[in-house]
Amino acid sequence: MERSKIEKGHHPHHDIESHGHNEQTLCMKLDNSDPQWAFIRKVYAIIAMQLLLTAAVAAAVVFYRPIPHFFAKTTPGLVAYIFIIIFTILST
Repeated sequence: MERSKIEKGHHPHHDIESHGHNEQTLCMKLDNSDPQWAFIRKVYAIIAMQLLLTAAVAAAVVFYRPIPHFFAKTTPGLVAYIFIIIFTILST
C-alpha cells in the first residue's frame, strides 16, 4: 500500500466493523454488567416472551378446531374478528 493511505487510517489489517476495538476488548465489554447490557437483555427477554405467546396462540388456533369454526361460522366470531382487525390497524 502507499504510505499516504496507511497514514490516513487505511491500514491493510484494520477491520472497519470493529470500530477500533480488538477482539479482547469486545469480549471484556460483553462480560461487563453495564446497565446498557442489562437493558439489552431485558429487551430480548420481552421479545422472546412475545414470540412464545404468539406461537402458543397460533398453535391453539391451528390445532383446536372450535376456534377457527367460531371465527368463520358464528356472528359473534365474525364481530370479534372484525374488531381485532380494526383495533390492530388503529393501534399502529
